[in-house]
Amino acid sequence: MVQDALTHRSPTDTAGFTWPAGQRAAVSLTYDDGLPVHREVVAPRLAELGLSATFYVNAHAGVTADPLAWRAVADAGHELGNHLLFHPCRHEPADGYGWLDPAYNLVDYSAGRWRDEVRIANALLKLIDGRDARSLGNTCCHDALGPTDDPTPLGPLALEQCVAARGPYSSKVVTPATLDLGSLGHFGADGRPFDALWGWIDAAAAAGGWVILMIHGVGAGTHGSLHLDSAVHERLVKRLSERRDALWTAPVVDVAQHLVGLGSAAAAVPATTDHPGEGH
Repeated sequence: MVQDALTHRSPTDTAGFTWPAGQRAAVSLTYDDGLPVHREVVAPRLAELGLSATFYVNAHAGVTADPLAWRAVADAGHELGNHLLFHPCRHEPADGYGWLDPAYNLVDYSAGRWRDEVRIANALLKLIDGRDARSLGNTCCHDALGPTDDPTPLGPLALEQCVAARGPYSSKVVTPATLDLGSLGHFGADGRPFDALWGWIDAAAAAGGWVILMIHGVGAGTHGSLHLDSAVHERLVKRLSERRDALWTAPVVDVAQHLVGLGSAAAAVPATTDHPGEGH
């Protein structure tokens, strides 16, 4: 149990580092792809419990489907995270990404084209929530563009326009001592039982760190096989609400800015500077 792990830890055990209000760990719930269940069910329920999260929405589909509903999500205290315009991914292996439109294969992207997608998605999201600072959720958890034999890392590119990038599927707790804002790493929560999810949170508490959970659908039928059981999700968020004294459940952008503000990160919050395309 997290409360057991926390009982024997000081909030200053990690090189003098502290979380807000004396909490011992941070938790970021992140929801991908701008699904109807996110804005209709998940975001209101989290707000009801006093929790806030990050919703990584595809600007071309998730946002345009109902922009006013997403404004309500932001107004409830949640982050609308950048999930690019067209959800590009690496078509590797080819048989694993049969759904991907070849036009959006990251193997064929230039840095300029990727920057443009991030920039325009940021602009569209600002029209909805009025905010300049947000995090980026790497599509398909991929962290490089360009050919396999000469890839371009996405972390530095992401930090040109976003506060942080969730980055690869790493199944590791983020700690202040090893922080890389451009490639945070996260756990995949889809299909997992409650005990597995809480075990990761317990590990974050023991390390005084930050656990980032990636969730797609919530409940059967909300995103094919990529979903977290609705009963497991409800149990998770209720427990997080009950443990707000020890666990800071907050959007990725808020946790990243807290770390930057304490000087725990080598990178500063980036300016929202436009970068001209480099040819597609």
